[in-house]
Amino acid sequence: MDGMKYFKTIFGLAIFLAILGLGSASGAVTAERKPINHVFLISVGGLNREGFVSNSAPNMKYLMMEGAASDKTLAIRSDTMEAAETSLLTGALADAHKHLTANDKVEVESIFDVLKRNGRSILVVDGTGGKLSSFAYGEKEYKQLEARSSSQQIMDEAYKSFSQNKPFFSYFYIDDCTDALLRQDQDAYYHAIRNFDTQLGIFVKRLKDSGLYDKSLIIVTSARSTSPSNLVPLIIYGPGCNVNSGMSGAMTIDVASTICRLIGLEAPASSRGIPIYGSLQLSEEERQNLASTWIKDLQKDRQANWNMNFRLEDELSRTIRQMSSIKEEKQSVFDFAGEREQLIIGLKSKITVERAAWCGFVVVMLAGYVLEYVLLKKKFLLFK
Repeated sequence: MDGMKYFKTIFGLAIFLAILGLGSASGAVTAERKPINHVFLISVGGLNREGFVSNSAPNMKYLMMEGAASDKTLAIRSDTMEAAETSLLTGALADAHKHLTANDKVEVESIFDVLKRNGRSILVVDGTGGKLSSFAYGEKEYKQLEARSSSQQIMDEAYKSFSQNKPFFSYFYIDDCTDALLRQDQDAYYHAIRNFDTQLGIFVKRLKDSGLYDKSLIIVTSARSTSPSNLVPLIIYGPGCNVNSGMSGAMTIDVASTICRLIGLEAPASSRGIPIYGSLQLSEEERQNLASTWIKDLQKDRQANWNMNFRLEDELSRTIRQMSSIKEEKQSVFDFAGEREQLIIGLKSKITVERAAWCGFVVVMLAGYVLEYVLLKKKFLLFK
């Protein structure tokens, strides 16, 4: 009996230690997830999927292995660079944010507004020559470079400006590839991509040398595709991101929501994007909650889609009836036009007959007058 009691005591102690060990292991896993001290969003104008996969870009591909990536991210179609970049920074479409040119005002909340509201410092390095000046919040927070600045000039200025104040969020726009595309020079375009890749490698090395790399979130993409596929590469590296992982179904308007999810803030109010969950490290509980949320959303979408289908069917029926009515009216018009044509032809014939009759009458009268004149003339000559 004492042996059984001793066994139960040992067994209970073992279970307690196992639970304690699991808790410690869980805490260790949590502790291993490093905080995000800095965020770098690098947008490369003119970088499309075709140019990316056709090029040797070792530094971008290194980041892809270090984090989550996709070379088939769908970019929003935009007529201007300003509209595309604003969609990237707000998650909203152009008809909502209204920022089509440098002279327009951004009408919706951007990720910068979210960060400023939560006391996070920002830096914008504008390599367009001022086209993104709508996001200038101050002299220390906005650096403008000439539009034809090279990748090296922009990345050097970006790291220099970052080193001075160490802002939490930095956004760099590089326009080197776009210029080569506009010149329709494929060799120059590929050379521009390789130049950017080299500068990205230098930037990453600087972060590593300063001990910031492991606690930094780095996103590299292009807000607008310059190819018919509308596809661009997207690379996301940093704490909380999957390692050497692919992503599917991502869009550029999802970038702002994904960043906000990783740093624990609400996405911009007008964002149409969603977090790219394929890039995120999620616990089993988070996955289950996410799956439950998606199921509910899909059920709502299913009902909404059916309601939309019913409305479209009603609209189609109304359109068919309207088209039938228009067809009948058109036939009536054609019938009326035919009747009018026949009436016109009849009137023309009648007028022709009447004119002929009048002409005949006039001819007869003239003939009578001539005959009368001849007879009278003979009569006067007879009595002369």
